[in-house]
Amino acid sequence: MALRVKVTRADFESATSGGWVDGLVQGRKDVWAYVELGTEQEYVPSSGDNPRTEYRLFRGCDAFFAKSQEKLEALNYDGQLLSVTVILYS
Repeated sequence: MALRVKVTRADFESATSGGWVDGLVQGRKDVWAYVELGTEQEYVPSSGDNPRTEYRLFRGCDAFFAKSQEKLEALNYDGQLLSVTVILYS
């Protein structure tokens, strides 16, 4: 299972392997994630995807979570997942 993270358009376009992004975790109310991106791979659309939304897939990511953007920016994490697959969307 992949972690889906909604990011700003600028972060979506500039995301690269070895870089990082932050955004809201899909399906979790007010959970923010800071993601150290792994290797980008081709995204294969799934049936539940919105056809008007773009997606990018990264494998081997480390994700750190906080319950607010302020906590995330202060590096005060509530949890983490290592070596996870992340799907970015904007």
